[in-house]
Amino acid sequence: MGATANGDTTSRRGERFAAAVLFALPVLYLASERTRQVDVWRWSWSWLAWIGLAALVWIAWVASYSRPWPSPVVFARKLALVLGSSLVIAALVLESVLRATTNYAYEELDNRGRHAFDPDVGHVFVPNWKQTLQEHEFRVEWQSNAQGLRADRDFGPKPEGVQRILVVGDSFTAGEQVPYAETFPAVIEQSLRATRPNVEVLNAGHPGFSTISSARWIAKFAARFEPDVVVLAMTPNDLLENQIPLIYVARDGALVSGSATDADAARYADHRGWWSLYGLVERSLLKQRLENAPAIKRWRTGSAFTHFRAFQVEQDAKSKQLHALAEEHVLAAKAAAEAAGARFALITIPFREQLGPLEPNLDGAAFGRRWSAFATARGFAALDLLPAFAAHPRPTELYWRYDSHCTAAGYRLIGETVAAWLAERAKELGLT
Repeated sequence: MGATANGDTTSRRGERFAAAVLFALPVLYLASERTRQVDVWRWSWSWLAWIGLAALVWIAWVASYSRPWPSPVVFARKLALVLGSSLVIAALVLESVLRATTNYAYEELDNRGRHAFDPDVGHVFVPNWKQTLQEHEFRVEWQSNAQGLRADRDFGPKPEGVQRILVVGDSFTAGEQVPYAETFPAVIEQSLRATRPNVEVLNAGHPGFSTISSARWIAKFAARFEPDVVVLAMTPNDLLENQIPLIYVARDGALVSGSATDADAARYADHRGWWSLYGLVERSLLKQRLENAPAIKRWRTGSAFTHFRAFQVEQDAKSKQLHALAEEHVLAAKAAAEAAGARFALITIPFREQLGPLEPNLDGAAFGRRWSAFATARGFAALDLLPAFAAHPRPTELYWRYDSHCTAAGYRLIGETVAAWLAERAKELGLT
């Protein structure tokens, strides 16, 4: 009898210890976060209330082991503890597996420094900057030239007889996942020079640029490069990003949201601390996978695809609004290019999801088809790159596995396809 009582006591102590650890996690998670609005030390009043509630639950749960309860309550308490512990252990195991299989381990690099604030476009590159850029799947030696473009040489006044093509766009144009020679503007130049040795192609791609950013950059900076042709590169995410004119700005050499505050900077620094359970969860690969799971995205937004309004066949009101806004700024980019003395052309670069099956009323070809029709109606040249991607024998090789951008093979396909198209349109674009 005494042995049984001692066994029950030991079991209850072990259960209480496990419960104390398990239910302390929500308290630590909440307490290690710094809210954007701070009223008391690090937290807002509402967040402090959540911390207090979690702490009360923790205290009540641990205290419940100090008195006897009916069997159904004891069973429910054990079941909750087992389920909670199992979820935490499963999450830790899955996180470990993901990190072991996604080449997660790499030297942490500080990629700040290369961006400078610009009041009109949000950010530009610092001239003559060199830096190593690194993610899980690639490591690139990056540099800008004296004119603040990603390039392997400077571009001064245009020599006589030289024709310049200026490519403006977002991170797909910048191509920061590959060395400069493998970006698609560099491939365009390599391909055209086989028959047109007097051609120079300039890469004016900037990560985070929207159609608005590109149009404003052309208006402010294009003329100094004396372009003969300005090529605007669009991607489906431009539609959403155009809703915020300065969606990204440079702060302390890094890109941040245009609406970010000093409080957001403090939160970011907090999240990097070893003690921040909140930051650990935010950086979790498992959390990222769950957030990007089709079922979760469909539940949160109504579609498994973030940019579904770019692919709608029958457009809803929001899709029409987003396209109308983009059209306005494409025409602004065209006018700015012409004001700089250049012809204007548009290319649309596909996202990986456009190559696979989509949901009802979504067609991956709708984005490029709609922009080609718009260009024809407005009298300028446009190229949809989706057919070239779809015709590739191994389309999965054109994008990184985890990063959403193109691999060197994808950028080469873009560059060679655009170069051939420019050669065919040489007379129309003034590339004699």
